[in-house]
Amino acid sequence: MSLTPILLPGNMCDARLWRGGGDVTGRMLQDCGLLAALHADLTLDDSIAAMARRALAEAQGPLLPIGFSMGAIVAMEMAVLAPGRIAGLVLAGYNATADLPARAAHRPVQQAEVRHGGLERVLVEELKPNYLGQRNRKNAALLSLLRDMGLSLGADVFLRQSEALRLRQDRRANLPALDIPVLYLCGQEDKLCQPAWHQTWAELTGGAELDVITGAGHMLPLEAPEAFAGSIQRWLKFNIGTFPDG
Repeated sequence: MSLTPILLPGNMCDARLWRGGGDVTGRMLQDCGLLAALHADLTLDDSIAAMARRALAEAQGPLLPIGFSMGAIVAMEMAVLAPGRIAGLVLAGYNATADLPARAAHRPVQQAEVRHGGLERVLVEELKPNYLGQRNRKNAALLSLLRDMGLSLGADVFLRQSEALRLRQDRRANLPALDIPVLYLCGQEDKLCQPAWHQTWAELTGGAELDVITGAGHMLPLEAPEAFAGSIQRWLKFNIGTFPDG
C-alpha cells in the first residue's frame, strides 16, 4: 500500500516515545502492509504551522499522521494545510483548543527558568510526572526515560516547542470539515487532555472513532504500548478500504 505513516512525538519527546513494548507500534505498522514509517522532526521550529510544513515536506504521496499530544496538534495542522495528502489521522492525547489561559500564562515562567539552566527541574518536577497514570507515577524506568528524552533534546528545543504550543490556533472549527477516517486515543487517567475532551472532539468529527484505554495517563504510547498499537491496528483494518489503494 502506498501510504506512509508519519509518527509525530509529543513535547520534549523523541523517537523513543514509540518504542514501548519493544517497538510494538513499529511492528504493527509493518504488519499492516504500510510503507516504512517516518519520524517527524518537531525540534527545529517555533510554530505548529512550521512543524506541519516540515513534516509534509518529508515524504511524497498520501500520509497517515499518527500524532501524540503536541504531535497530534501538528498532525491536525497537516490536515488543515494539505487535506488532499492526508488519508487518515490518529490523534492521541489531543487538545483541539488554543493553549489554555493558565498554561499560556505559565509557559513564559518555565521558559525563563529553562534559560537559566532549570530544564531538568522543569522536566522532573513540573511536567513528566504529572503526565502518568496512577500505577506508573513511581515507575523508575519510565520516569528516567522521560527525563532522558527531554534532557537530550535540550533547552533550545524546549523553548521553541513551548512557544509553539503557547501561540497555537484553536482548531475546533476545523474538526467537522474532516472527511477522512479519524481515530482519537486517550488514557482513562489522562489529566492533561481528559477523556471528556476527546469525546467532544469525536462528536465534532463526523465518523470519528474514540478509544479510551484503561490504566494509562497521558503518556499513552509508553504506558500502554500494546493497547495503543492494537487500537490503531483494529482501526486500520476496519478503515483500510477507505485509504488510497486499499
